[in-house]
Amino acid sequence: MRGSLIVKRLALVPIGVLLGLLVLELGLQGAAWIVQKRARSELPTSWVTGHLRILCLGDSNTYGVVVPRDKTWPKQLETLWNESGRSPRIEVLNLGFPGTNSSRVVRDFPRLLEILRPDLTLIMIGVNDFWTVPFPLEDSRDRAGPWDLVKRHSRIHRLYYLLSRGKAADDLEVAMDPDATLEGGRHRARVAGQEFEMGFSKASEGMRGDRRALREHLRTLSEQARRGGTQLYFMTYPARFKQYSRTNPPIRDVAAQTGTPLIDLTEVFEPLCPEQTCPEYLLRDDHHPNERGYRVVAETIAARLSTLAP
Repeated sequence: MRGSLIVKRLALVPIGVLLGLLVLELGLQGAAWIVQKRARSELPTSWVTGHLRILCLGDSNTYGVVVPRDKTWPKQLETLWNESGRSPRIEVLNLGFPGTNSSRVVRDFPRLLEILRPDLTLIMIGVNDFWTVPFPLEDSRDRAGPWDLVKRHSRIHRLYYLLSRGKAADDLEVAMDPDATLEGGRHRARVAGQEFEMGFSKASEGMRGDRRALREHLRTLSEQARRGGTQLYFMTYPARFKQYSRTNPPIRDVAAQTGTPLIDLTEVFEPLCPEQTCPEYLLRDDHHPNERGYRVVAETIAARLSTLAP
């Protein structure tokens, strides 16, 4: 008889735990509703770490091939913001790499979101789609199951998200193989104990890819960001000449179609660089920003985000 009573009481334990989680979830949902009604910001509230994590994805325009690492726009953005005393403080992770195309970002983005848990993601991508080989994306398609829905909407999961993010290592390293060309050797990024293959394969039969594929990849990135719980911003390239003229219009189109915020750097640089030759801000040969150009990019992003900060 006593054994039967113990079994019944033990059976009530998981029920009690579930009820407790339900009460906690309802309380967090209510608190989140109040915060959303009172907040002036699109940026999520950082409950635990006290700062916002920003992930930057892109190609050589983000990586910064001709400037020191502390002069790239992601690093200048972090320095500019934090030295200004703005709140909350930010940490900016630069995972741009030369030659990266949009298919590689689509392939890696879900895993990066799972590992890094960024509050906000800035993506400038597409110019390399027209001359590099696309990556197979069969394994990158989002498949939303019941657990995905729970993760997307549960405030308990959001609290766990914030706590676990604080445990992620901040020893981000993007390393180029010194003994190889960009499209050969073992280029890699290592962060939070995980490694990502970097680099590209040059198309052997002329230009590959088209704007239709780029648009599809950008739409996929928008959906991946929504599922992963990060606020996504698309960015156009600073330059509007040559290959960039093919890339910026699709970025604008998909941003408008998906409701993704857009930081239009082309519009910012157009009055600064009315001619193709613009040595004050852009390199002569490939129109990548120089150090001064990266400063303009960082200032433009900071100004945009400052209107959203609490």
